Order: sequence, then C-alpha cells, then structure tokens
Amino acid sequence: MSHAPSSASWISTLPARCRELFLAAGTVEDHKPGARVIEQGRLETHMYLIEQGVVQVMLGGTSRLELGAGEVVGEMAFFHNDARRSDVVCVEACRLRRVERQSLMNAYGSSPEDLHVLLDAIAALRQRRLAASTSLQGTALDYVTQLAQESLRHRAVQHRYLTALGEGSFPDTRWALRDFARHYYAYSCHFPRYLTTVISRLEEPSHRRGLLQNLTEESGIYEEEELAELAELGVEREWIVGIPHPVLFKRFSDAMGVRRGESAESDAVVCWREMFLQVLSHGTAAEAVGALGLGTENIVRTIYGPFVSAIERLDDLAPRDTVFFPLHTAVDDHHQATLQAIAADFATTVEGRDGLRRGMLKALQLRAGFWDWLYERAADPARAEQVL
Repeated sequence: MSHAPSSASWISTLPARCRELFLAAGTVEDHKPGARVIEQGRLETHMYLIEQGVVQVMLGGTSRLELGAGEVVGEMAFFHNDARRSDVVCVEACRLRRVERQSLMNAYGSSPEDLHVLLDAIAALRQRRLAASTSLQGTALDYVTQLAQESLRHRAVQHRYLTALGEGSFPDTRWALRDFARHYYAYSCHFPRYLTTVISRLEEPSHRRGLLQNLTEESGIYEEEELAELAELGVEREWIVGIPHPVLFKRFSDAMGVRRGESAESDAVVCWREMFLQVLSHGTAAEAVGALGLGTENIVRTIYGPFVSAIERLDDLAPRDTVFFPLHTAVDDHHQATLQAIAADFATTVEGRDGLRRGMLKALQLRAGFWDWLYERAADPARAEQVL
C-alpha cells in the first residue's frame, strides 16, 4: 500500500528550495515489512524521510507512533548526534530516503538561509513530538524510568574493565584493585561537594530537602531501619555510624596498601572530577540532576558489584575494611529514588527532559573514559605508568 505525502506532512511545510536541497542530500532505500530501520541505543547520524509506506516508532516493544509518507523519523539522534531512543520498524514495504548529517550539511553549504529554515523545522518537529507525552515518551516518571534503563545499558556500566574485575581475568586482581583504590579516592572523596553543588542549583525546597537527606547519610548518619537491613548483611553499625563515606573508602584504600601522598593525583582523575563539577555547576539545573542522579547514583549498585566479587576472591580483607561497597550495593536505592523523583519534576518540560539526558550522558561518558584508563593499566601493570 502506498501513501502519498499529505498537504500537512512535514516535508510539504518546507519552502520549495529548502525541500529540493533536502531531497538531493538523501539516497533512496527499499525495506520489506517488518524491517527494523532504526535500533534503540545505536549511535548514528542519519534520519529518514518516508516516501512510501508506514513505519512504527517502538519503545519497549510497544508502538508509540505511526508515521506515513512525507514524515521524517530519526530526527532526535540526528539533531543531537546521540544514541537512538526508540526502534523504528516498517509496518509494510517502505521506500525511505536516508539523509546523512554530513551530506545534508554539504548540500546546504551554499545556502545557509535554507539550512537555518531546515534546522528550525527539525527542531520544531522534535519539540512537538517530545511534548506529546502520551505518544513517544509517556509521563514524566515514565521518561525518567526510560532514562534510568538507558543509563544501565551505557558503556560506562557495561565496561570491559568491570567485566574483567568481576570475572578475575586481569593479570593481577590485587594490583588492579589497589590501582583503583589509589586513583578513585580523588574522585569519590569529593562526593559531598557534588551533592552540595547540585543542592545549590535547586529552587524547590522539597528538592533541596531530599538531597540534604542524602548528604546526611554521606556523613555517616542512618535511620534505624537502614542499620537493621545492613546488620542482616553482616555490616556492624560501629563500622559506619558517624563515619563519612569518603573515610570509608580511604579505609579500603589503606587496607589495599595505598598511602596517600605517595604520588600526585593523576591527570585522568583530575580531569574527570573537574569536568564533572563543570556539568554540575555550569549546566542547567536539569543537567546537574541528570548527571548526579541518572548518570551517577542510578548506576552505583550495578558498577560496584564487580568490585565486591573481586574483593571476595582476595579472601584476606576484613569486612570492616571493605564496607564501603556493600553499603552502596545493598541500601543505596533511596538515594536513587530521591534523585529520580526530582528528575521527574524536571521531565515535565521539553527543556527539562533534554537537560536530564544531556547531564546523564556527560556523566556516563566521563566515567567511561576513566574506566578506559584503568583498564589499560590493569591489563598490563608493567607499563601502567606509561598509559596516558
């Protein structure tokens, strides 16, 4: 079945010259019914104009939107050059015009006015689709839940460094853990600073109160219910009560034989920490919440699991000295819940949603870069100090 573009279709709204340049930039592809032309999570820089047929935009296996001839799909990733947020599947045989970002820029190179018109049209379409909360993204809480799930699929969480630690496949697990302890402290000891920076960006009193509670726990103050839960896991209250989390990590670092002051902070950690603080302090408030909440607290339980496995294999570290990790893998859910609730309030606007996702991705990419650096060192400890 063929669907001609309607007079109200997206392509028909472009001025004639602008439309001509857009069509000239693309190449035509034919796809069979059921073909998946866009896959969620992939990093790609093209979008499609539907010339014939119908496609479905799928999120979590559920059809959220149907688009026919004259409409474009894939404009979200095209506009921001980031990962696909949805799957797109052909309902029937489709003829699609694939438009690559670079080809488009080349086609409009001699006509900047038309390029401006086109980008405005893509941005307006993107805004309309994001604002339709019952179509692509669902409710604000649904959107935040989707972002949280996306964060767990990110390379920073599924990194080969974490896999190797968990499986014990590094040449020297003890060396790898000691190296981690030596360098990660320069990031983790600033966590109270990260929290206070985000608190200072929040205008709603309820948001500030929620993060102040998190800050209180970072200082070593817990509810009795939390202490009871930890006791069931073998965590004694005297190990943690009144002891700030950075001190708990230092206790682990000391147990691994790291001595503070034995070397300067690495450039890798300083860059990570300072760039992360830049996001928290100079991005929008939504970016700050996305970075600290969705891109950091949300992944803590998952990323610390491999460290627990690696520590258990050493078999000579006292539980008191490694309590930092079960503390964050066992009862850190309410920290995530607090930040996700705040994020949901920001996700009621298009601008807020954009900020949350940008902040999340910035935090995740910074962490992935740190894991890259640690992986190269742990894979060959003999040349660790030469790894840049």
